[in-house]
Amino acid sequence: MAELLGLGCSHGPIILTPPEAWHKSRERIFGRNPNFRAPPQLIKELGDDNGLTQDRLDQQKVVEAFQVMRDRLHDWKPDVLMVIGDDQAENFQQDNLPPFCLYTGSEVDGFPFRNMGGSNNSWDAAAETKFTFQCPQDFSRDMRNSLIRDGIDMASSSALKGWDWGLAHAIINPLVYLDPKGEFPLLPLFVNCYGEEAGPGYPPRPTAKRCYEVGQSIRRFLDTRGERVAVVASSSWSHSFLAHKFGCSAIDLETDRRYLELVRQGQGSGLAGLTPEELQDSGDHEILNWIIALGILGDVPAEIVDVRESHTQLAFRVAALWG
Repeated sequence: MAELLGLGCSHGPIILTPPEAWHKSRERIFGRNPNFRAPPQLIKELGDDNGLTQDRLDQQKVVEAFQVMRDRLHDWKPDVLMVIGDDQAENFQQDNLPPFCLYTGSEVDGFPFRNMGGSNNSWDAAAETKFTFQCPQDFSRDMRNSLIRDGIDMASSSALKGWDWGLAHAIINPLVYLDPKGEFPLLPLFVNCYGEEAGPGYPPRPTAKRCYEVGQSIRRFLDTRGERVAVVASSSWSHSFLAHKFGCSAIDLETDRRYLELVRQGQGSGLAGLTPEELQDSGDHEILNWIIALGILGDVPAEIVDVRESHTQLAFRVAALWG
C-alpha cells in the first residue's frame, strides 16, 4: 500500500501579495463584470477602509495555515511531491488543450513574481526570481504508462512551452510557501478546470466523475510502488467571479460549506457526482483538483487547518491535511 500525505490549499495570486494590494485584484476582477452587484457580506467586510482590516486578517490566517502544512510536509519528507493544479491558458493554450497532463521532464522552473515584482509581493523579491525544481522523470513516466494501461488517456509533456513564466500559478504559488528551495522531487499534474470559461474555442472541463476516476487510477499505481508521495490539491473552491447563480458577484458559501463537511467527514467521494451544471452555477470549477486528490487519498477524514469565507478574497479558501 502507498504511503501518502495529503494537503489541500489555495493558489490565488493574492496569497503572494501584501494585504495592502489585495484591493487591486478586487477592483480589476469586479470591474470586468458590467452586472456586478456587491453582496451584503462584501460591503460589510469592506468597511470604511476598503477591506484592509479584513485583508490583513485573512493574509495572516493564510500564512499560518501554510506554515502548518509546510511543517507537516517537511517532517514527513516525501520522495515525490505531486501538485495537482489547473492551467488557466498558461502552459496550455488553444493549440494544445488536454483535459489532464502529467509533467514528465527532469527539471522545471517557475517565476511567480514576474507580474508582481518588488514591493508588490510579500517577500520584496525581484520580478525575475526563479524557483527551480528537480522532477522524478522515471516515476512520472511510469505513472503515465500505468494510467493509460488502466484506461485513462493521460497526456504528458516533458517541456512547458505555452508562456515564458514556467509553471502555471496553480502549481508554483503554493510551492513558494511549501517547498521554496525545491527539496522534494516535484511532479505536476495539470488539469483543464476552466474549460469553456477560459474563452471561445476551449473544450469543456473534464467531469467530476472522470477526475475521481483519474485519482483512483493514480492510487492503484501508487499501491504498486514504494515511494512516499505527498499529494497537494491546489485550488480555491467557489470564486465570486465564476458563480453564475449569483451573477458572478459572490462566492457560494452554502454550497462550499456542504462540500467541506463531506471532506471533513471522509466522504469526499460524494463530490464525484457533481454535474458540470452544478460546478458552473456555484463557481466551483477548480474543486476538480481536489476531487482528483480525493480519488487518490480515498474516503479518509481531513484535518481542516483553516477556512477563509471572506468575499473580499474573491474565493472560498480551504487548507486541509490528510495523514
